[in-house]
Amino acid sequence: RLMDAVDPSLVDRATEALREVDGVVGVDGVRMRWIGHALRAEVDLAVPPGVTVEDAHRTAHAAEHRLTHAVPRLTAATVHAHPATAP
Repeated sequence: RLMDAVDPSLVDRATEALREVDGVVGVDGVRMRWIGHALRAEVDLAVPPGVTVEDAHRTAHAAEHRLTHAVPRLTAATVHAHPATAP
């Protein structure tokens, strides 16, 4: 854990958990770091274009909840939801 490094399998576990959240259409980034004996995460999620702010907030909150239960020692996550772009 030198320099706050996180095992890549934890990032993979977080990404998979996020993909299972209703309303998430893409996971664009997951960053995790150790702070003492706890993990913190920053996440960028894509949600369907045109969803309301309330729906995007609900999705972000559900994603944070899912993460804290899926990743051991993860105590908090900052989740940013943005509209997905067309491929």
